[in-house]
Amino acid sequence: MSEFVEAEAPEVGDLIVGVVKRIERYGAYLDLLEYPGWEGLVHISEISLKWVRNIRDYLRENQREVFKVLRVDKASKQVDASLRRVAQKEREWKLLEWKRKQKVKRIISLLAERSGKSEEELRASIIEPAMRRELSLYDVFVEILETRKLPRWMKLDEKTAQLLIKLVNQEIKLKRAILKGTLILTVPSGNGVEAIRKAAERGLKAAGSGELVSITTIGSPKYLVRVEAEDEEKAKKLLEKVASECIRVVQEAGGRGTLQVK
Repeated sequence: MSEFVEAEAPEVGDLIVGVVKRIERYGAYLDLLEYPGWEGLVHISEISLKWVRNIRDYLRENQREVFKVLRVDKASKQVDASLRRVAQKEREWKLLEWKRKQKVKRIISLLAERSGKSEEELRASIIEPAMRRELSLYDVFVEILETRKLPRWMKLDEKTAQLLIKLVNQEIKLKRAILKGTLILTVPSGNGVEAIRKAAERGLKAAGSGELVSITTIGSPKYLVRVEAEDEEKAKKLLEKVASECIRVVQEAGGRGTLQVK
């Protein structure tokens, strides 16, 4: 999903990135980085599974951390949040997602500044087409980094296109292995949509600590699987594991599945 698809308010169960702005005896107050104007409170009972004597043993002012939303008050723009309910894998995934989102926004901002194009023009030629295709712009930029060319749907003049390629190479440094594959999943019964949804959920859970998985629709019955791991061997095993989990779910529903590796 494009990094520029943003919800107006967090929902219960969401992972959020917050900065600790104040610590009291009973809890810590947060500024929610993804929701300007929103504030969070982490009660002392939601800091750790262990007994907490001093909140500052776990959180400090100006610390950026990942929390889970427990309650939302849209009228006052406040949430109750938890630190202890965030698993290590969830924390790693959310922080990486947030950092990549900031990287994408920085590239777009620099492109507007150096090309003379307005942000509205760049939104129309880069952001909105990615949103319509339900693409992650970070993934698109990685593709540009690897191929040194823009996707066909991205309509930019030659000068702006070359500047974007230069900025992508300047701002994105890959240190991990990325592999992609196409899953073809078919379920003939009436519950096919639900089976595919469950298959995707099962596949996403296959990621281990420090690993990332994304599954996006190319156009039924094809689904793009993108995995990221420490090295190519681990990425290959992760891709196979994700595919196996997805295929198992559709087979249980009476369907079939295959993986095509790029």
